[in-house]
Amino acid sequence: MFENIIGQNELTTQLVTDLESSSLPGSLLFEGPAISAKTSCALELARVRSCDGKARWNCPCEQCARHRRLIHPDLIMLGPKNLREEIAIAVNMLQTVPTTASRYFFIRAVRKLTNRFVPDLYQNEEGRLAKAQALIRPIMEGLEQCAPENSDDQVVATEARKLLPACEKLQEMVPASTPVFQVRSVEHMIRLAPWHRHRIVLMEHADKMMESARNAMLKMLEEPPQQTTFILTTTRRGAIIQTILSRLRPYRFLPRNENDTRVVLDRIFRLDQQMDSEQTADTLESYFMRFRSQAKQSVAAYARQFLSSILAELLDRGYHPDAGLKQLSAECRLPAELTLAAMLKESNGLGGSSEAMNWLFPAFLEEVGSLLAGLLKQPGSGLPTLRLAEYWSVLSRDAQLRYSSYNLNAAALSERMLDSLLRMAL
Repeated sequence: MFENIIGQNELTTQLVTDLESSSLPGSLLFEGPAISAKTSCALELARVRSCDGKARWNCPCEQCARHRRLIHPDLIMLGPKNLREEIAIAVNMLQTVPTTASRYFFIRAVRKLTNRFVPDLYQNEEGRLAKAQALIRPIMEGLEQCAPENSDDQVVATEARKLLPACEKLQEMVPASTPVFQVRSVEHMIRLAPWHRHRIVLMEHADKMMESARNAMLKMLEEPPQQTTFILTTTRRGAIIQTILSRLRPYRFLPRNENDTRVVLDRIFRLDQQMDSEQTADTLESYFMRFRSQAKQSVAAYARQFLSSILAELLDRGYHPDAGLKQLSAECRLPAELTLAAMLKESNGLGGSSEAMNWLFPAFLEEVGSLLAGLLKQPGSGLPTLRLAEYWSVLSRDAQLRYSSYNLNAAALSERMLDSLLRMAL
């Protein structure tokens, strides 16, 4: 047990001792710096407490299989958590080191997000949940395709990348502070018997609770049901009120040393198997920094590829751009039609007809407009950029109207806009 927790040997040894001596309390505080395995340790503790075997990481029992995929009914997860970088890293791993472990890492990263939107946490708050459920349905379908027993590696990597925009949108719906209605939902859930043997309630960033939520937590932490363990995590112990701290047994996570950091980067994130030398990192923080808001960056990349391919083709047709447009056209890698086709394939038709992804096409339109606005501010920008920006504004407004009011297909609208732009040189 706890074989997957690297660099916290003293802490995991204490947890094992407390488990074996039956002295583990019902309310715990995992405190320490960011990316120090607090969440991983809490999830491993949940698995251990449910295991029907000897709690080895590769235990074949049904309970461990459910916990490895984070679908065990006795695991409750809540609290504000930014999972953008972890999910983006997981997609990168599927593309560069496609292994069974990479698939599990991706599935778990996405589940850490979707588990915050289970209906039981939104009792009497179904309206808040409706928009999230529209996103979760296609995410769950995509995760099925990424299961270790399904599909080949290339299909899995492509499917995982398609899920990035939906995960980005779902991330925006995670409450910034734990709301009281979720705490009260937990209070109702723990009155019921656990699905199997023992329930774990994991509340991350417990320092970010609304005052009413803190008050609702106090009673539960003081007298948790015998078959329930509360684990609160924080990077700021001092921000948690004393009345809550007094009800928790603290377990302190330490910053990893250089050697343990390298082990994590190589064993968990597989940097030792990646061919790109630029992927090397000195710290976990610097590694995560490379993946900030990657889903939004994907939309920006689509916009840039789309516009650069159009400009390159316009140049071939005799169009005379200014310096900024000419520099952007040099980034073109494929003809405009092939660029658009590849982009539509990778983004599932810029959202297609999926309700969950209907934000993607408007975001793409906005990103192209922002790119042109940025070019207008650069030295050397002139009349060609202004005319292109104005023309795009007209096309974009028309496409947005047809998309939102008349429910026209995003792919067809994109092809129509491409044709209109390419006629500028005629």
